[in-house]
Amino acid sequence: MTPPADVFPPELTALRAAGLVIAALVAAFAIWRRRSLRNVDVLILLLVALGLAIVSGTELLDAILSAFSFKRENGTRIVGVAVIAILILFVLVVRALSQGSRITRELSAVLEGFAWEQFSDAGHPERFRDKIGVLIPAYNEADSIGYVLDRIPAEVCGLETATLVVDDGSRDGTADIATQRGAAVARHLINRGGGAALRTGYRLLADSGATIVVTLDADGQHLPSEMDRLVQPVVSGEVAVAHGSRVLGKADPNHYTRELGIVVFNRIVSLITRTKVSDCSNGYRAVRSDVLPQLVLRQEQFHTSEFLIEALRRGIPAKEVPVTVARRMHGHSKKPAVVRYGIGFANAIVRTWLR
Repeated sequence: MTPPADVFPPELTALRAAGLVIAALVAAFAIWRRRSLRNVDVLILLLVALGLAIVSGTELLDAILSAFSFKRENGTRIVGVAVIAILILFVLVVRALSQGSRITRELSAVLEGFAWEQFSDAGHPERFRDKIGVLIPAYNEADSIGYVLDRIPAEVCGLETATLVVDDGSRDGTADIATQRGAAVARHLINRGGGAALRTGYRLLADSGATIVVTLDADGQHLPSEMDRLVQPVVSGEVAVAHGSRVLGKADPNHYTRELGIVVFNRIVSLITRTKVSDCSNGYRAVRSDVLPQLVLRQEQFHTSEFLIEALRRGIPAKEVPVTVARRMHGHSKKPAVVRYGIGFANAIVRTWLR
């Protein structure tokens, strides 16, 4: 039976010949690299090669476009090709994003697991049992981490404290200084962001049996002397989480644009959580360790608003406590530039809210 003339075979133009050659090259590459590529990637490459060969060697694409009323006249055929290309590209982008998200989760799990092995092998878990675990994420803070650690109180609200520094891939001796000051140290082999460091620290301290976890920055902006303000309402059972607020307390002046952005984000978070929030970007907080497993924390960097929104959405009793936010002692902020910071912060709020 002879195939219909309008489907096969078409006139072999230079463009169609080039398409067939490219299809052969893609298929050859997939077969050649089949041992180093995943099976699904090899399959996708072979499907791409097959699709390109069909489009180049037959009139099937024209038949499909005609079925959807994309005629050769007035450039509508080009529009049809563009629509199909966009659909294919959309599928590939969604797959790439999904794969990237999976790789990120796997990497985080590997880093957390490695940190736990180091932490456990060093015998650190027993240091935190039934104590207040003071958690400090740090990245290249060798100039200030010693000053902060020296001012961590040995006891807060009648409970002993023990300090854990999560070194997030520092290359300036931060971990060595923390160890010299008597803190337990868990280390990320690469820098993943403050949110990832806190996530690792929360897991280690919760698994070690710490009663309460207090988080503060390594740059000296949060005052250890004010720790009792955060811990007291948690110890008393008034709330499970106490968030520090520079608005209720005080803070050294910051960049005007950044301060304006914080005001805007405070109102957005207050609106979507139906709770008055005065400082959604403050990482100085105390949390009862038994509520940590209830929180879904995924942000690598813009984690303060995520924690706050998660706690409020899950009905965990919380309150804001006045604290002081001082200037950095040394160096410069690890936060991105104002515009990128605003975009990232907004993205974190939206993603957390949409879960």
